[in-house]
Amino acid sequence: MGKAVGRLDENLILVLVNTYSLNYIWLSSQLFTYNITNPNTFAVTSIFPNVQQTLSSSFGPIFLSFSITHNGTVVLLDSQGNYYIILPSSAGSLSDTSTNTISSSTLCIGGTYSTKLDVFSCLLCPPGTSTNGLTGQSSCLPCKNNSFCPLGSSFGNIDSSSVLLSTINQGTPYPISPFSIRFDNILIQNMFTIRKSMSKHCLSVSPLFWTIIVIVLGLIIWFVLFALSRCAKDSMGHKAHQQMKRFLKRTDLIGEGEMVIGGLFSFSIIVLVSFAYSFSNAYFHRYPIEDLKNEATFACDPTLKNSQFSSSLMALVVPPNDDEIPLFSLLDSQPFTLHIDFVNTLFKCTDITALQLKDTTLPMLISSCHDEGGSVSISLALPTHLIKMQILLEGTNTIGALRIGLEAHGVEEENETFEVDYKVFDLMFAQALFVSGRVLTQQPSCVLTLTKVINRTYPLMEEEETKLSGMWLPTLSGDVNQMFVDDIEYKYSTSSSTILSITIDETPFYTLNVQKPITDEEELIFSNLLFTIVCLEIFGLGFLIAKLIIIPLIKHLYFCFKKKNSMSRIDENNPNTWTPSSVRM
Repeated sequence: MGKAVGRLDENLILVLVNTYSLNYIWLSSQLFTYNITNPNTFAVTSIFPNVQQTLSSSFGPIFLSFSITHNGTVVLLDSQGNYYIILPSSAGSLSDTSTNTISSSTLCIGGTYSTKLDVFSCLLCPPGTSTNGLTGQSSCLPCKNNSFCPLGSSFGNIDSSSVLLSTINQGTPYPISPFSIRFDNILIQNMFTIRKSMSKHCLSVSPLFWTIIVIVLGLIIWFVLFALSRCAKDSMGHKAHQQMKRFLKRTDLIGEGEMVIGGLFSFSIIVLVSFAYSFSNAYFHRYPIEDLKNEATFACDPTLKNSQFSSSLMALVVPPNDDEIPLFSLLDSQPFTLHIDFVNTLFKCTDITALQLKDTTLPMLISSCHDEGGSVSISLALPTHLIKMQILLEGTNTIGALRIGLEAHGVEEENETFEVDYKVFDLMFAQALFVSGRVLTQQPSCVLTLTKVINRTYPLMEEEETKLSGMWLPTLSGDVNQMFVDDIEYKYSTSSSTILSITIDETPFYTLNVQKPITDEEELIFSNLLFTIVCLEIFGLGFLIAKLIIIPLIKHLYFCFKKKNSMSRIDENNPNTWTPSSVRM
């Protein structure tokens, strides 16, 4: 509700607006400036008091009335009878109302500008423009190409790919176990797989392909031996034929030393089994995944690994296993360093104060601070993991972006009691917060949530040690739409400083990742022995089917065909020439 109205010029009017409580107690007043160029859509151009124009300590928050002189001077009267005079300021400056009873002229802060003589606050530079680190500007200049230049930019030369705007997250998806976690299935699949669309590499490492090559060569040799047995006339050729037959029978693993062709096919079994043994050995040593540097070149699938995985959430209220307790202690004692970067701002290190919030407010020591290149970066050694704190930046300078990071050094330890190797990984986390076309609000807040990640890696050999490793996984939560405001929302801000509130908390659960080998040494040996027996039985079954069904069938068909041909030749050599004789009367 407007309690008083005044006209500055033909386009601008001032309206006194009061704020009341629910039981209609007068709390405060504000002076709104409206642009009435378009009477259907009144636009708020300025609100007093504001971020840049705060009230003097000698002037109350409740305004009774105001008046405007012919030269644009505004005179305010508060509820205690005090008056305050706001004098117009020239371009590039604003009327400072924070002291005395008469305003003074002060330069516009970086990232803002003023174009004419008036009593209003300076305007934010539009996105894509800046004041190039200067104050008291009457206009904003275009930023450089590919630069980070949001609303109210103080600098126009900060690269949009700057490390200050980057995000670092060590969290990666935990691997998923393969479709089959039975080694015998994996062995069979990789031994007998051959497809039409296989690549050259897959074909070159395919055991079935080379087995077929050896079988074809064996059949060629068998036909050569068959030809020698029919064509060799001299004793030398007959002797060579007999020696080769004798050799091949001795290598016959299928027919137990009785068949020549069994000896030839035995070489294909040796090739297939050799591939199986070589594959098993290479596959066995592809564990754990942390030690794998190269792809699996011994198989068609380069991602093969002797690892199966499981992941689950465990409640912290449930005590961990005895061998996990030392790792939890190492994680809880890991010292944290908090890094905060304020990007595209004119704030300096001397403007910043850090406070820890407990029952009372405790000052915190800033370990390091750097203010250069349009940004200010601070580091704080945290006294504890779980903490509530505030970062105070004294002044009304704008901030384009905020980057919060957490760092900690890792540690390794070996426990002979549990026969476990413990390792806590380095923590390196950072997340940049910004919104295109907006500026950081005066009271942003966010929550940094920590989650423990425990990795248990079982040994490949029984005599080896279990490995337990852990790390912290931070998650920064905060609605950027609440943390950053546009130029309209900025007009409603009244705080003369920026207060960043940060809460670091821990989730009531932790992630437990387990890695163990798909096959151990005993299973590997047994599976290869079974595979060898299966190969012998498969070839033996093939020969048995050929001996009992295929060869007799071929012989039967051959004799039938031969008999039919013989009958046809007999008919051709003895044609039937009988004709009926004439009957005489």
